[in-house]
Amino acid sequence: MSSAVAAVAGVAIMFVSSHTLTPADNAEFLSFWAGLFFICGLLGGVQTEATRAVSEMSRDSVSRSGARVTSAAMIVGGAAGAILLVLSPLLATVVFKRDGWIAVACLTVTALTFPLHSALSGVLQGLRQWDRFGQLVSLEATLRLAGVAVAGGLGAALGGIEAACLTSLLAWVLMLLASRRARVALRVRTSLTLSVLLANVGHTLLSAASSAALVVGFPILLKLTTSTQDYALTAPLLLAVSLTRAPIMIPLQAFQGVAIAHIARNPDAGWRALSKPLMWVSLIGALGTALAWFIGPSIILLFGPAYIVTPLVVSALTLAAVLMAILTLLGTVVVSLGHHAAFSRGWLAATIVCIGVLLLPLETDLRTVLSLTVGPLCGAVIHALSLRPPRRNG
Repeated sequence: MSSAVAAVAGVAIMFVSSHTLTPADNAEFLSFWAGLFFICGLLGGVQTEATRAVSEMSRDSVSRSGARVTSAAMIVGGAAGAILLVLSPLLATVVFKRDGWIAVACLTVTALTFPLHSALSGVLQGLRQWDRFGQLVSLEATLRLAGVAVAGGLGAALGGIEAACLTSLLAWVLMLLASRRARVALRVRTSLTLSVLLANVGHTLLSAASSAALVVGFPILLKLTTSTQDYALTAPLLLAVSLTRAPIMIPLQAFQGVAIAHIARNPDAGWRALSKPLMWVSLIGALGTALAWFIGPSIILLFGPAYIVTPLVVSALTLAAVLMAILTLLGTVVVSLGHHAAFSRGWLAATIVCIGVLLLPLETDLRTVLSLTVGPLCGAVIHALSLRPPRRNG
């Protein structure tokens, strides 16, 4: 249910922005939106390791004498905020050219505070407090939608819509104020020392950065590899990328925590635990790819008459979303089994290939489709190979 709320809220926000802003300003907002969720996706690495570490601790019944996840989260948040402050002049003048300083300020505040949201989410999943986790996910999405809806209703410009997205950062604070169980969860210790916990978080952050670049940060990658004139025309294409991914990736990202908690407690069931989800994702994805050809362009036109995308592009982007989902599922198994290095290699390879394709001298639509197809496919192969059983000598 929480994943459905998040998916609907995300689509509703894009609907508000497309009807409030001009197509050129909406392309800028979608670039900010990508940057915002790139930061959240990157710092979601804290959630991944928190879920794994707390689940592993519960499985082995070890004493809770190690580091708190919150300690690692605060260190990560401080470092992320400092990096964004250093990069702020570049980001405000090169990446976000309209209302650039407002966008950078919003991203910096997010970087400083979101790791604690991720820590709470991960611990709740590791402790199997699914009701509290679902409430946190729903609350975050609802607060963001409410903020943007109010800003749009008041006729806010680009900077106002961007600033309104920060309302979601209140979710974990409100959860702590309202729930004693959430306050207790955030104080849970792992079985790891702080240095080991930070090292593991480092691997998940690297993987999360690659994942976020492909899953939510793609508009920024496209912007950096496209001329200013051509990028101003990409709002329909970027909207199609988001809409074809949301139905499969948002529920899948919510499912990841369940899978990590289960596999970390039952490592022998690693590959088998996701065999059925892989099959269902493939089947539903094949059906969705076919349906996207016939109804996808019409759905996108609901966002405005300027949002025209061909059936071939919508269908191809749906197929790309399926490959991204398969990469995500395989990566979930890899990191749940503690193979942090292989997890990083798969996502990093997918991102490098994606960027390489975007640099090719091709039309924007073709570069987009190929990069979002070939990149995830390469990463999925690497993850699958890392799950092969070791060869026996003799």
